[in-house]
Amino acid sequence: MKILTVLVPVYNVEKYIRRCLDSLLLSEVLDDIEVLIVNDGSKDSSVEIIQEYCIKFPKTVTFVDKENGGHGSTINVGIEKAQGKYFKVIDSDDWVNLRGFVELVKRLKEEKSDVVLCNYRKEFTYNSKSEYFEYDGLTDRKHYNFNEIDLKILHGEYFVMATSTYRTEILRTSGLKLMEKTFYVDMQYNVVPITKVESFTYYDLDIYRYFIGRKEQSMNMDNFVRNQEHHKRMLKWLLEYYTQISSQLTANKREYIEIILTYTLNTHYSIYCEYDKNHERAYKEIKEFDEYLLCTNKALYDRLDSMAYVRYNRKTNFRFVRLDGTKWKKVMDIGRKVKERFV
Repeated sequence: MKILTVLVPVYNVEKYIRRCLDSLLLSEVLDDIEVLIVNDGSKDSSVEIIQEYCIKFPKTVTFVDKENGGHGSTINVGIEKAQGKYFKVIDSDDWVNLRGFVELVKRLKEEKSDVVLCNYRKEFTYNSKSEYFEYDGLTDRKHYNFNEIDLKILHGEYFVMATSTYRTEILRTSGLKLMEKTFYVDMQYNVVPITKVESFTYYDLDIYRYFIGRKEQSMNMDNFVRNQEHHKRMLKWLLEYYTQISSQLTANKREYIEIILTYTLNTHYSIYCEYDKNHERAYKEIKEFDEYLLCTNKALYDRLDSMAYVRYNRKTNFRFVRLDGTKWKKVMDIGRKVKERFV
């Protein structure tokens, strides 16, 4: 059995796929990894490039060609077909740090935890800046019992796709199946497997390189506004999923998932309350969603009330959203500055 399956989802990435694959297909790890490439109906020359690697590395590279179904569909196929003990997703316009990746594979040979966490770096190529992320509350190579840790050691952070390497069996037994043709499905990937996780290990290794080549690629609010229906669809799925299974989870797992959901809900309210310029639509949408949240999960509804701008919008029946969400944002920004001055 291979120690690690690296899933590489592909869609029209002829400019970047070589960089990604060259960072993975290193002589030191060829016998230990499976690079599973799933093409999601690319229309450029991505497939021709991939075929070169299939010929060159026949014992390491596995290729699956499928009709377009979105990023989530490629991960679903990857989990189903993976042959490695562990599973990691590397998007085809991203890459890995070579030295860190070799060390990761080496350590995984002796690893038993359900999840391994590593560090990553965002590469903003449009302004030549780089942003490094690490779990500074965790200890290198230390094994943690998920149900016994004090979640404060995570400092409000959680396990994201770029930092996580899951035991493949955990992904399968969790029943994870990502929504197709929908953005933001990484949030499902962040939540569902946790229901089966009992242990994790942190490696203080610099692994993932998250490529942000254009301003419009970044997870900014313009994108969220443009794709707000996708975000709402994904969030409703998560809320209903969690509400249904929460009673079966340990206290730590409930709190951890609620941290993720609170963060995601905060983003969703910001889309409509602060950034959507179609004020009538924003007002109607956030009113309907707020009522939906109250009916679906009152505990999360109340938890979100700790966010000042949500609480005040609710008290004013979201009237500032209807008038102009940007004006409300300016008021809140002023309030934050005043508060900071006196803290």
